[in-house]
Amino acid sequence: MMNKTQQSAKEFRNTRVTSCSRVLMDSGKALAVAFPDQIPKNVDLNAMKSSETTSLAHDVFKVRPTLHAGMVAKPLEPYNPLAHRSRLPEPSVVMPYKNSSQIVLGDRSCHYKRQYVTSNQNVYTQSNMAMCSNSGIVASSTKRLHNTQHS
Repeated sequence: MMNKTQQSAKEFRNTRVTSCSRVLMDSGKALAVAFPDQIPKNVDLNAMKSSETTSLAHDVFKVRPTLHAGMVAKPLEPYNPLAHRSRLPEPSVVMPYKNSSQIVLGDRSCHYKRQYVTSNQNVYTQSNMAMCSNSGIVASSTKRLHNTQHS
């Protein structure tokens, strides 16, 4: 503080200005001189770094070797309840035969002969029944026709 009053202009020697190191007069104008830059403290950059070296997405989506519980030598990794090294071995991919088709239409265990019957074939059929006026015979033949269309 004493150094400030000695170096400032005489109009500013008795003031309580603390925002600058001294006040100078230059051709009738007051100029404030900033404080000198302090020596920066030694900052340990390693202390500011994160201990995590990889991101979560990198850990989750990384390419893993095919690890399983029966391997002789497995690489060590942090504990994870769903770790690949704790899983049972999975069967390797079996390549299909040269001419084998992978397209399966419907269930091959049962054969349904009316699966590919069109609406035209289902509804507009030729009636083979003889013209009859008996209502019981007409009703039973109609019932049979409707059952064959829906089954």
